[in-house]
Amino acid sequence: MEFHYGLWNGVSALFCDSGRQLGEENARPLALNWHVDAETLACKYPGSREGRLINMSALRTAMQNFDAALAITDAVRKAYLGLLPADHTPGIWDLNTIARASISLVAYQKRFVRQAPPSTTVSDALTSQYQFISGVYMICRHMIASADPVIGENRPINAEDLYRYADEHGIFVSFNGMACAGSAKKIHEFLDFCNAGGSSEAQLGEWVSEPDNWLQYALAAIELDCLVEQARAMASGKSSQQTAQMLEDMRRYLHPVMDRAPELADDSLAFEQAVLARQNRILNLLGRPAISAIPRDHFTARLA
Repeated sequence: MEFHYGLWNGVSALFCDSGRQLGEENARPLALNWHVDAETLACKYPGSREGRLINMSALRTAMQNFDAALAITDAVRKAYLGLLPADHTPGIWDLNTIARASISLVAYQKRFVRQAPPSTTVSDALTSQYQFISGVYMICRHMIASADPVIGENRPINAEDLYRYADEHGIFVSFNGMACAGSAKKIHEFLDFCNAGGSSEAQLGEWVSEPDNWLQYALAAIELDCLVEQARAMASGKSSQQTAQMLEDMRRYLHPVMDRAPELADDSLAFEQAVLARQNRILNLLGRPAISAIPRDHFTARLA
């Protein structure tokens, strides 16, 4: 699943306790998008969102769980930064890792064999955090694809600059023309929190079993995702070489905080072998059996 679908696809099609899909109209794969009815209004916020429809049904649930989403974000942030030196100054690569690791909470919760208690749905609190943090993930993903120097140099970035970047590059607007429903104030508050953290006493054990194992799963899934994105960029032509090099650097940036694994140090592996070794490491962290091969059509789909 981690290779075939990546961090977003598949998980985004799951349902929360309120009966809505995590990805709403962006849920993927499209065959699993149920297009759940929603109350919509025209957006009044200035900028790229003004006049576009926003999903009020999803917004109500998200706002009811805003504080819970902050607590989950704080717990993820502390878990990841706790692996880094105490004097480390977090940059946007760290923010990107926190965002992607947050997204991986849902997949781990559903796939880890020792997760207790198992559930077919995702709690509204975790769903809200997933939706908020996905905005950070999408900003970073766009910056990587654009080889933006801010992310290329792993600079720290504040909430105002993140918001401005999202607005200027259409990240608040989805493929179907609908816009992010959150107010500018709440978006800024969340982005500020992602950078600064808080004093929440929430523990990741409230959402996932064996949190240390989850963190290694998250890092392994992120590293695999970067490897795939790197291969796609390399196949796209000269204009994507900066992006490919950035993804290579970001992958290696994660290696010191990942449990030792032979495949991370073996640069002689062909791409298909490297992917299979990483997917099997992920399956091992999930308590699931290894696989002998990945179907060719899965490679074709991911690299398309």
